Amino acid sequence: MMEAVEMVEVGTAPRVAQDESQASYEGWCRAEDVAIDWAKPASRVYNLIRGANPQPGAWTRIGGQTLQIFDAARLDIAAHGAPGSVLAAGDDGITIAAAGGAIAVKRVRVEGEKKIAAAELVTAGRVKVGDVLG
Repeated sequence: MMEAVEMVEVGTAPRVAQDESQASYEGWCRAEDVAIDWAKPASRVYNLIRGANPQPGAWTRIGGQTLQIFDAARLDIAAHGAPGSVLAAGDDGITIAAAGGAIAVKRVRVEGEKKIAAAELVTAGRVKVGDVLG
């Protein structure tokens, strides 16, 4: 590895053309590609959120509005609730059930608003334990 880094630094690294017959093209990620399905495994939901951050932002629905989720963590816990159920809501954010675990949501944006800490939704009474997203 060190040798390769040194070759790049001094400009002697070999240039190898890509084999175009093995190449593929991935188009732009659009909002319709990153809708969250809470029934999917927690690891898959987490990776979707992580991969869509910051653009276009993975999303779900709450109270008839779109809720984009930007910062989150996967929790390997036994989630006691239907997929999409809010298991906990407090100063640390919102914990949402997914298959085989849960997602701790930290930063969000409600449709038409600015990004905020998920805990602000709790403080404002817009999210509470027992709500179901999706």
